[in-house]
Amino acid sequence: MAANTWQLQLIDGWRLRSGGMDVKVGLRQQRLIAALALLGSQPRSFLSGLLWPDSTEKQASGSLRAAVWTISQQLPGLLVTDNNRLELAESVHVDLSDFLRETPGPAARVLGNRLDVLARAELLPGWYDDWVLEEQEQFQRRRLTLLETIAENMLALGESAGALEAAWAALRIDPLHGTAMRLLLRAQLQEGNHAGVLSAYRDFSSRMRTEFGARLPADIVAIVSPLLTGAV
Repeated sequence: MAANTWQLQLIDGWRLRSGGMDVKVGLRQQRLIAALALLGSQPRSFLSGLLWPDSTEKQASGSLRAAVWTISQQLPGLLVTDNNRLELAESVHVDLSDFLRETPGPAARVLGNRLDVLARAELLPGWYDDWVLEEQEQFQRRRLTLLETIAENMLALGESAGALEAAWAALRIDPLHGTAMRLLLRAQLQEGNHAGVLSAYRDFSSRMRTEFGARLPADIVAIVSPLLTGAV
């Protein structure tokens, strides 16, 4: 069994598979495996403090030893221990590595497939440990960047509907993100949806004033100004 290949899912819920079958794993062991998948090789002392922050050092160390022993018995070959450090074996494939790869170049079908995943993905939903929340925040920032890249590529292809979908998904992550709003306005202009442009612009302007007491950036105003002056 040591030669097993493992498939670890962290996006849209925790799941471990081996040989095409789901593997049952306790919550304590799930958290240790997830931490190693997200943070890479770590000292035992760091992991015990991270995963059991409310325990004494002795208790946390004991909890970690118990989790490692359980994994070594139930999932042999999953963990590598060396020089008082822990890491996942190379045979563990984590879905996050595929998810965070660079967005492919313009190709409508490929971009559309990528968008379907990016628009709804969540990292370990329902997990509220402090260290997980930090990882979720980083994941959202990365997801935002990838969605904006897809929107830009879709616009270059003249695929305004796909660009709109990507821009809206980005704005659901950060409703006041200037780059996402620019992409949304450009996509609506590409579709000829002038009413949508003006509505989105006015809503964004109102939010900026309410939340930051700030005016819109000049480049966003420039996108809409021909409509405001009646030039289009």
